[in-house]
Formats: sequence, C-alpha cells, structure tokens
Amino acid sequence: MDARKAWKWSLMGTLLALAAWAAYLSQTRIYQVDEAQNLTMARIGAFHLEGQFFTNALIWMMGPLAWIARHSAGAVSLFEGGRWVFLTVFLTNCALIALNTGVRFRSPLGLVALVGAATLAPLWDYGFEIRHDNLILTGLLTLWWLGRSSGWGARAYAAMGALAVGLLFVAFKSFAYVAPMVLSFLVAPPPCHERSRGPLVGAWLGGALAGGCLVGAAYSLTGLWPTFWAGIQGGAATSGGGARFSFTFSLGRLPLQVPLVLGVAMAALGEFLWLLWVDRRKAFSWEGNAPEALLCLGALIVLWVNPTPFPYNLVNLVPFAFLLGFRYAVPWGVRAWEAGAPRALLLGTLAFSHVVPFLMATFRHHEWSNQRQKALMGWAEAMTDPVADRVYDAAGLVPTRASIGYHWYLHSLNMVAFGQGRIPTVSRMLTERPAAVIIPNYRTDWLPESEQRFLAERYLPIADDFWVLGGRLPEGGGSFDVKHPGRYVVLGMQQGRLTPLREGSIGGRQLPGGPIQLPVGPIELKVSASVAPLVVWVGPRLGGLPTIGPGDHQYVFVNWY
Repeated sequence: MDARKAWKWSLMGTLLALAAWAAYLSQTRIYQVDEAQNLTMARIGAFHLEGQFFTNALIWMMGPLAWIARHSAGAVSLFEGGRWVFLTVFLTNCALIALNTGVRFRSPLGLVALVGAATLAPLWDYGFEIRHDNLILTGLLTLWWLGRSSGWGARAYAAMGALAVGLLFVAFKSFAYVAPMVLSFLVAPPPCHERSRGPLVGAWLGGALAGGCLVGAAYSLTGLWPTFWAGIQGGAATSGGGARFSFTFSLGRLPLQVPLVLGVAMAALGEFLWLLWVDRRKAFSWEGNAPEALLCLGALIVLWVNPTPFPYNLVNLVPFAFLLGFRYAVPWGVRAWEAGAPRALLLGTLAFSHVVPFLMATFRHHEWSNQRQKALMGWAEAMTDPVADRVYDAAGLVPTRASIGYHWYLHSLNMVAFGQGRIPTVSRMLTERPAAVIIPNYRTDWLPESEQRFLAERYLPIADDFWVLGGRLPEGGGSFDVKHPGRYVVLGMQQGRLTPLREGSIGGRQLPGGPIQLPVGPIELKVSASVAPLVVWVGPRLGGLPTIGPGDHQYVFVNWY
C-alpha cells in the first residue's frame, strides 16, 4: 500500500473512531438543563398539554422529538432518543462544515477537512445536546453552501428562501444570523450561479412563500398555531430583567480548546481588514476569503450583542472561524507539504495546537456522567403514578410526569416575573397541585428563603437531590396533614436504624408495618412515647422506602464545566 492510500485509510479510521466516541458520549454524558426543558416542551406539544403547561411549540419540537415523546417507555428512553437524534445533527454538521471548505470529500484533503471539523472541541461540548442552536448551525451551513458554492442558480435560491423562513421557527434568534447572510446573497449573487439578480431574487421569494406555507401546514396539522403565538406572548410577558454579561465569558474558552483555529482565523481576519483598508473594491469579492471573513465577523457580532452569550452560542461561531482558517491556511500548507517542508514540524504543530487541546477538552466529559440523572428519573417514576402524581424540579428532568402548574420551570429570564408576582409562586402552585416528588437542583436554589422554608416543611429528603412528601412528628406522634392522597409509610428509629413501625395507630387503624393508603386531610398518628415518627411518601407500587444513596443537588445539572 502506497503512502497516499495509507494516509487516506488512517483518516477514515480516525473518522470512524471519532463517530463511535461521539455516539458513546452522547448517551453517557450529563444532560444539560436546557435539554430537560426542551424535551419537556416537546412532550407537552406531542400530547397537546399546552393548556396546562407552557411550551414554545417551536417547529423543531415536532417531528422526531414529538414521535419519541409519544412512544418512550419512560424519561430515560426519552432522553436517550433525543440524544440519538441530535447525534445525527452533530455528524451532519461536521459533514456540512467540511463541505463548505470547498474541497472534495473523497480526496485526502477532504478527509483532513472532515477530521478537522469533527475535532472542534466546542462542538463536542454542545453539538449533540438537545438544543436549537445545533439546528440553527445545520440551517446556516446549508444556506451558506447553497449560496456560496452549489452553483444551482434559481433552485439554490428557492431552497434558501424556504430554509430561511423555516429557521425563524426553529428559534427567533436565528434571524440575527440569517438576515445578513441572505441579504448578501440577494444583493450580490455569487458568480457560480450564472444568473442575474432579478431571477434569483424571484426564486428566493417563491421559496420563502413555499417555506411559509409548509410551516403553516405543519402548525395547522398539529393544531399548535395558537400555542405558538401564546408562547411568544407568554415568553415576552414573563421574560426580562435577567442578568447580562460579557461575551468574553464564552470566548475565554477558545484559546484552550481551539488555539490553532483561533490563531489562523485571526490572521485571516487581519489580512482581510488590511485589504479592506488599502483596496475596498478588491476586498469584497466572492473569489477570495472575504465571504468567510465577513461570516465569521458577523457571528462574532451576534455573540457580542447577545445579552446572555452562554458558551453554547460558540456552536454558531467556531465552525465559521474554522471555515475561514481552513480556506486561508490550507493552500499554504499544501504548497509547503509538496515543496518538501519539514513535515515533522507541520505535523507536530498541528498535533499540539489542535489535536492535544481537543483531546484534553473532550476527555473531561467522561468525568461527568448522566448515571445519577437517569437514576433520579427512574426513582421519580417508580414512586409516582403517571396520571395521579406530580414531580417538580424546575427544569423538566422527568418529562413523563406532570409538573405543578403552567409556569413549571425556573429560568434566569423569568425569575424577576416570579418575584414581582406576575407568575404564581412555587409555594402557591405546590399548595394547589402538590408534587409527590421534588428533585432539587441549582435552579430551586434560586427560590427565596420563604419558598425554601415551605419546601422544608412539606418534604423530606431521601437524598440531598431527591425529596418526597412527608413530615417529621414529635415523640409519641401527633397530627399529620396529608397534602396529597396516596401510599405512605410510617418510619421510626429502632435499634439505630429507620424501620417501618408496627406498634401504634394512624387514623384509628393499626400501623401495618409497611405502606398504607392515606386520604387528604389531617390524620392522627400515635406511636410509642419514645419514638419520633416520620410519615414518608412511597408511591403507588413500592413496598417501602427505596435506598437511593447519597447525592448532591448542586450536581443534578452542571453547566459550563
């Protein structure tokens, strides 16, 4: 086998290994809080529960996610199915990034582009998460290829029009990316399309109209038009007042994760700005790197003006920096390679300025497993009835169980509305619709002290990250107010351990030494004068309190590790 074929096969093997690694991480890495929120909203729409619980009803929550939500046996399978869908999106985005470099896929250089795209560390941070940012990237990369390189003329512009409209219903913020991109293609069509501006603009308008009709048909068939508009109005009414912060919070990750991409892209931007200074007409040309430079600058500006530029927004910046850097540096690299430049120098530089930072950034994900999250989902489902009982966690970790009210999640954008009384308090919702299980996390820590006291008075922690309905009574017992009907167990400390009590009575009945069905309302509990009993929810099926093991509510969800 000659060196060229060996190089090609090694690159293909690397791609397969990367795909397998991504598949493994997509199923084992910790779920981010937005993923729980998005899956819960998708399930609300799938089962038409929008009258009871808030959902954005965005178009990407229909289709595969809605199907998975309807057919999942439980919360774990719902999350796993969602991650499989977005693993496909991740792999598609890697291919689209490579496609936009302008090199042939099957060539060795095309495989290098694929490996480069598949080793952008920020994409491994967020690229297979269940979030709209990844679908925005898919749409933007497709738009860019259709306009920049496809040469399909009117067909490309028609597809771009339909796609541009569709992206607006994936997420409203996509407008900030789509509008300048589309405008550039309409004002100055690339020469590869070999058509004048007028027919191309007409094709784009026709495509946009067709796209609008398709979106309208999708919402009409699902009956979610009213929900979509209510979501816009409700989101606008309850948002605002959240903390703003600088985009440097996210950009600070890039020198450690993609130093080579960052350095080469900045060099290309510097050269473009210099050319713009000395020869403005020559700078704005589809033939050079100016389009990618403007694309990268535009994405950077969108991140800058974003009031909450969380790191997941890097998904829609780093790929464009890669495109700019690749188009700028690869011609030089190919010439240097073919001219006999020290290949060890080139490969060593590539290894320690891109491959090693990628591996260091990506291996850390193995330290953050979703095993505890899946266990919490399973215990919550085991201790509740899917119809009669509720679970609350302020984020949607258990989408298969109803939450406590229409405003079921806490977010940095709606906390002010909670504080101002524009949204019912959590204590009020729990009073009206008690949750049998609460999974505390960093978002429930946002609740004011009065709300925290309310939770502590009505719930008992089986673990720090898993609370259930119940109460602690004084020695000898007393009156216990049952907030939600169901099966409870009465426990007491005997011989140094908590065990079900048999001696005593509850509501005039002998304690059974196991679960007992209790109705709503006050009930009298009498036990030995030396025992301080606990009344603890066990749910419809369990024979006793499960052994959950220690947990930490601050690690139920972890962001930006």
